[in-house]
Amino acid sequence: MIADAYLRTLEDARFVLPGSYGRGIPVWQDAGLRAARRLVSAFESALGQWWSPRTVEHPFLMPAAEYQQVFDDYTNVYETVVPEAGGSFVLAPDNMPASVGWLREHGGEDPLVAVGGLLRMLPGGAQPLFRDRHIWPAVQVTHLVGEQDALDELESHRAALTRLHELLCLPVMTVSTGSLASYGRTTWLMVSCLPDGRPTVTATLYVMSGHYRDRLLAGREVIDVGFTGKLLALVALHHRDASGLVLPSVLADTQVGVLAGAEDRRLRERCAQQARGDIRVRTVDPGPRQSTRRRAERRLLREGVPLVVGERPGGPRVARRHPLRRADLPALPDPGTLRGELAAHDDRLGRTAADRFAAGLREAGRLVARCGGCAATGKEEIFGRTVPEVSARCGTCGAPGSEVLLGGRFY
Repeated sequence: MIADAYLRTLEDARFVLPGSYGRGIPVWQDAGLRAARRLVSAFESALGQWWSPRTVEHPFLMPAAEYQQVFDDYTNVYETVVPEAGGSFVLAPDNMPASVGWLREHGGEDPLVAVGGLLRMLPGGAQPLFRDRHIWPAVQVTHLVGEQDALDELESHRAALTRLHELLCLPVMTVSTGSLASYGRTTWLMVSCLPDGRPTVTATLYVMSGHYRDRLLAGREVIDVGFTGKLLALVALHHRDASGLVLPSVLADTQVGVLAGAEDRRLRERCAQQARGDIRVRTVDPGPRQSTRRRAERRLLREGVPLVVGERPGGPRVARRHPLRRADLPALPDPGTLRGELAAHDDRLGRTAADRFAAGLREAGRLVARCGGCAATGKEEIFGRTVPEVSARCGTCGAPGSEVLLGGRFY
């Protein structure tokens, strides 16, 4: 379990409402919905470096018989009878059967991105966005490829997901594991960490086993890739300061908040020019008093805005995040200056999270080097080997080996 301080941060930022529709079903607010859309858009852009992906949202209901043909022993989804529709249906199930059917019908060499929600049985406690009954957003990519191309295509999907983590300023590594061999003949899990350094899975990549490929009637190898809104929870866990949520620039609905009243004409004009470019700017009139100015700034900071710019009697000033620090500027910022500030902001977030990753995995002795002989002794529980393979001398005997992640399964 994780501490729930991140949830209060999300509530203050108006991502979700306090409370829920029921255990594991959070109530999203507009700011959270917009951030989720930006998350999906960033991923689609990353995929676009290799393919021209198509995006769909499948129906909430799938005929149970269709689902059972693929997953004959499923126990984690809800099933209901809809007499008007002619029988039993599963509710918001795995998207892969519907996506493979779509690809068989429409053809094409590009992946299909299914975006929507998944409804799952939830044993144990819920932690909003991190572990839910209604998992949203859920992004599942299905790609039909030739047998000889499967690993190369999977590597491209891994690169797209790695790029997404970089944009979110989250550290990540990929581990090849045999723990789910019955599901994927090749199974790669992307692993980041919690703020205390404990590992957590953020995305899954499979070349499906022949068992499922045949049941899906795919006719080709099936690549299945997925991630969820858990990434937004991880952003809130890592990227906070004393003022609240600190969003990476890719997610921020407002990248630069501007405190400018009617009298701050130069600052308003400059920021209006920038708002017409590639920087998302919002201008707020803070009122004439210092107290209302402070309140206006606090509201922007709670929403996760990376930068807040204002004009004071001595000249322009910027509030930078993580941690919150204010500094005078020599002149009104131009677009190049603001782009540099946003890049530096993302770099600060990324370096802080990467330090936690190194401390929690490498320095704590979970990410180590082992040779084949020492790994085969069974004295340690090896979760998997890093992808791509990192050669290193075995930490036990000194023979040539490669990096492995120690430990059992984790969420």
